[in-house]
Amino acid sequence: MINGMIAIFYSVFIGIAIGGLMISKRLMPTQLQVFLTTVFFAFTVYLGFLVGRYFETILALRFIEILVGIVLLAIIILAFMNFHPMMGYFHKQSRVLWSILFLLFFLFGIEWKIREVSIWLHVVSVIFFYFAILLGQIIQYIVLQKTRRIEFVSYLPLVYFLIIAIIKLF
Repeated sequence: MINGMIAIFYSVFIGIAIGGLMISKRLMPTQLQVFLTTVFFAFTVYLGFLVGRYFETILALRFIEILVGIVLLAIIILAFMNFHPMMGYFHKQSRVLWSILFLLFFLFGIEWKIREVSIWLHVVSVIFFYFAILLGQIIQYIVLQKTRRIEFVSYLPLVYFLIIAIIKLF
């Protein structure tokens, strides 16, 4: 049960961070973009869940957590490098960022299989992820509206990734 709560916690926290990244250009993304991101999350985590079936006896949980922490640090660096003030984080040249998000979600799936999280909890975490993206968008939009003149507010969602990376690494 506690493993399931950990999985949902990470789903919500990552969803809030990605929702904040989606709003960074001061425009609300469409519901289709949110839905497609959620489907991407669901499919990739499930794929990792299926592949994790073969590695659960070989890989240690701590090794996967450290790998997730390193991938999160890579996301922070790549997002910082690929940020465009007008187009935000997700634009046509952000294929690398989507690739590293694929790797992150895939590793989540492997971790959840090692933690023996049920597939039904995966469905619940996808629902939580969807609403967490919306919550992250609302939070980032409010922060951007209150602090229009501060340029560094667009990097706030990266702090969420940093917090999860610290938890995973230590």
